[in-house]
Amino acid sequence: MAYATFLENDFGTQAVLSIIYKAWWFEAIMILLAVNFLGNIWRYKLYRKEKLAIFTFHVAFIVILIGAFVTRYASFEGLMHIREGDSTNKIVSQDRYLMIEAKKGDEVEKFEQKLNLSVFKQPDLVVNMGANDEIEIEPKAFVPQAEQQVIESENGSTVLKLVTTSGEGRENLFLASGGALLINNYPVTFDRPVDGAINIFSKGEELFIQSPFEMTFMVMATQNAGTLPADSLMPLQTRALYRGENTQFVIPEVYEKSSIVYLPAKDQEKGKMLDDLLFVKIKSDDRSQEILLSSFDGNFSEEQHLEVGDYHLDISYGPKPIEIPFSIELRDFQLDRYPGSTSPSSFASEVTVIDEDSSFPYRIYMNNVLDHKGYRFFQASYDTDALGTVLSVNQDFWGTNITYLGYTLMTLGMLLTLFGKHSRFQIINKQLNALKAKKAVATVLLATSGLGTAVAQEEGHSKFNYQQSLLTNEVNIDHASLYGELMVQDMDGRIKPINTLGSEFLRKVHGRSTFTVSDGDYTSKLNSDQVFLMMHVNPLVWQQVPIIKVDDDGGKEIVEVIGKREGEYYSFIDFLDKEGNYLLTDMVDVASRKKPAVQNAFDKELIKVDERFNVYFQGLTGNYLKLFPKEGDPANTWYTGNFEGQTFSGEDSTFVRRIMPMYYQSIMESVREKDWSKADEVLGYIKKYQDIKGADVMPEDGIIKAELLYNKLKLFNRLFGYLWLSGIALLVVAILKIFKAESKGINLTSKVLTGLVFVQFLALTFNLGLRWYASGHAPWSNGYEMIILVGWGLLFFAFVFYKKSNFVVPLGALFSGTLLFVAFLDWLNPEITNLVPVLKSYWLKIHVAIIVSSYAPLGLSALLGLMTLIFMIVDKKQNVKIDISIKEMTYINEMSMTIGLFLLAIGTFLGGVWANESWGRYWGWDPKETWALISVIIYATVLHLRLIPKLNDTYVFNTASVIAFFSIIMTSFGVNYYLSGLHSYAKGDPLPIPTFVYYTVAIILGICTWAYFAKRRYQKS
Repeated sequence: MAYATFLENDFGTQAVLSIIYKAWWFEAIMILLAVNFLGNIWRYKLYRKEKLAIFTFHVAFIVILIGAFVTRYASFEGLMHIREGDSTNKIVSQDRYLMIEAKKGDEVEKFEQKLNLSVFKQPDLVVNMGANDEIEIEPKAFVPQAEQQVIESENGSTVLKLVTTSGEGRENLFLASGGALLINNYPVTFDRPVDGAINIFSKGEELFIQSPFEMTFMVMATQNAGTLPADSLMPLQTRALYRGENTQFVIPEVYEKSSIVYLPAKDQEKGKMLDDLLFVKIKSDDRSQEILLSSFDGNFSEEQHLEVGDYHLDISYGPKPIEIPFSIELRDFQLDRYPGSTSPSSFASEVTVIDEDSSFPYRIYMNNVLDHKGYRFFQASYDTDALGTVLSVNQDFWGTNITYLGYTLMTLGMLLTLFGKHSRFQIINKQLNALKAKKAVATVLLATSGLGTAVAQEEGHSKFNYQQSLLTNEVNIDHASLYGELMVQDMDGRIKPINTLGSEFLRKVHGRSTFTVSDGDYTSKLNSDQVFLMMHVNPLVWQQVPIIKVDDDGGKEIVEVIGKREGEYYSFIDFLDKEGNYLLTDMVDVASRKKPAVQNAFDKELIKVDERFNVYFQGLTGNYLKLFPKEGDPANTWYTGNFEGQTFSGEDSTFVRRIMPMYYQSIMESVREKDWSKADEVLGYIKKYQDIKGADVMPEDGIIKAELLYNKLKLFNRLFGYLWLSGIALLVVAILKIFKAESKGINLTSKVLTGLVFVQFLALTFNLGLRWYASGHAPWSNGYEMIILVGWGLLFFAFVFYKKSNFVVPLGALFSGTLLFVAFLDWLNPEITNLVPVLKSYWLKIHVAIIVSSYAPLGLSALLGLMTLIFMIVDKKQNVKIDISIKEMTYINEMSMTIGLFLLAIGTFLGGVWANESWGRYWGWDPKETWALISVIIYATVLHLRLIPKLNDTYVFNTASVIAFFSIIMTSFGVNYYLSGLHSYAKGDPLPIPTFVYYTVAIILGICTWAYFAKRRYQKS
């Protein structure tokens, strides 16, 4: 299954389904798994009362597998497309079929067979039709996402490559000698002249062109231009742009001895828009011909009509129409977008179900399903003009409900395991309490390193004394705070305080949330509100301020190009030449065209610097200050004061155009007079305008205050250092307690430090709640929030187990602090963002919260396993206390892993329920859900290792608990950034793996190996 996810990334879902997930051997494995569960129930007599928890688990998985088989063989999926005002009772099947109809007089013969093909599964059948089987139809080859390409061929001819433009952008076409094609519906031929067409001829080694109308051409390399008179024959200019009669093209390449073939598209994004092709050979009476059948998911395939001997053939390949016993009429399709944005907020279909003599209205939208006569209709997509809907249709009553019964039994088994008297979990808990009674606790010395920061000196960037200008015109911090409370609409349509926008802006450009300026005698640390306001008041000065960050790693070449002294920050004008041209344009273009996997440090930093430069430019021009809502605008778009055209009218137009210059003038007057009342007054006018004109989308005062408080506290950024310090100190105390368990001072210090960590946990909890309230949705909808939630979960489970061992809380604090530090780095976007429609569901709170929370106990399990291995290494003298401590942490490890596995399994299967409620499929082998299942299997295997005598070993279990966590890392991060799917951010090209990952893996494997040899020495002695 793991291999399949990578295969899918390269070759598509259909390829993986055909050779793995829908293969007979994969189903045979599932059957063997069910048989194995049944065998274990009988062999170990799991039906006994004391084995009820294990029995329930085994039965649950058998039921789930039965449900999966019912779904596979007794259900179907499809799509229904309806335009507004139309009705239909036809569904486009998900599966593809080869459909043939042969007619001869009144005789009709039909053939239909499901044929799900892929690049790995080519057709393997021959169909004979006719009264005497005189027609032989043989599918020969299947090409998914077929794209024309040119290959060398000894028997080939001359092939021209034509580049033209269409509604989809640039398009590459190929034209072989003797062929013809259409460019914008105009015919172009090659060695096959047709009256009224653009004809290209080959004479010897030269090419000529003739057009029925006058065309102009320009040679791209020399910029030389010319004219091709109508009906005249002239030499063809390669790499020249020909234009005329709404037709334009360039012939950049001429291939000799070549052939045009269809191959899978190299560009995955482009491939998604291309048809799949099936090449079919038809033979009759020693005559044969080859035809192409095209297919595209979600669309009925066009039939090919052929005359073969005395027969008329209709043949097609692709989804087939399925009639249902009632019709659906689309009365209205409703698409809501985020204010001022093209991003959809929600979309819904107002339909009428027409069934025989009755009908009733219904509203279908994301997570709100229409159920009727065993069919379920889900809102899947919509037409680009928002006048049509695409509904996903599913009929799987028995498969779904049998599977849900399995999920219920599995949950019951988990509860019995956690709380049943005879369960493994309770047995471990009793053994752990027995160890605790012996007062023997172990530890390990943990090497830590401090974190230092260095602030770069800003000097020598410009002869202009920007420091004096900034300090002289510094905006009062209280007024800047009022300015930060103004609302602004961001590029995604979210309405948020300027304080949030300014903070995001400064972090993006400068890498810090403050900007320090000093003239030698006086130093001022400007916050983001001050910087953002001062920059708009006097953009000419801020063009010369060294504020754009360039990292040392990869940035030295950038500094050489702009001709400045090496430093950390540069001004806007440093990146421009004397004529005002951007110095990095060509280099950025080259770096951006490279795949992420082949970009070096210079390329990556160049792209980042280019982004910072452009963000800063937009800030200087005021394009981010969309402060002014337009009253009555159906899209609720807000505008800047530099709006164009007749966006506003009457008094609103006058106000919007004049208020910002007036405000900036009042700022300068307030700076001179040291009286900010005038500026406060003008700012109040803007605030009042927003409240009145933007009332429909203005957030509540409580939400605004919550976001401002969230920005001010910055607890996620500040807590990681305190957690590290507390964790290290508590770890040292835990070590001392091993040898001086009766010391009152040590015990008191341990309680105080544990209390401090608990206070930090409460602060983390408060900040999570604050982000939830400010954003309006649960704070676990993206990568940044997921890391924060896992850090919170680690502390939560550390306090769940803290009485079991002195090492759980310090480990939880250290790892939680590390996760918060990772979130603090610029790898992840901390912005509060809008939700896509499918995430606007209570399932976000349930499914994501449970599955992400499972990472915490599993991470704690890995940490305990790693510490246990280190204990084995340092336990050279076979210390009894350390031996008992190893057992103690191993027991906690197993308990933590059990809880984590249960949460992971429940979260995974609840995700299936959410998927079924959203688009009608509870399992689709998406890479994320596949890797979640892989993780469940891996951890279930680790917990069952004790049943194998040779693997019932402390070292094996703890090593496995460490290695197993790599599956969680792959599930949570690897899928998101290295695989393409519903849960992914990747676009097909893998991102390079950070260097530290290799070192981390090497260190962990080194510890596992060292512990193994230490264990062998212990056994020999």
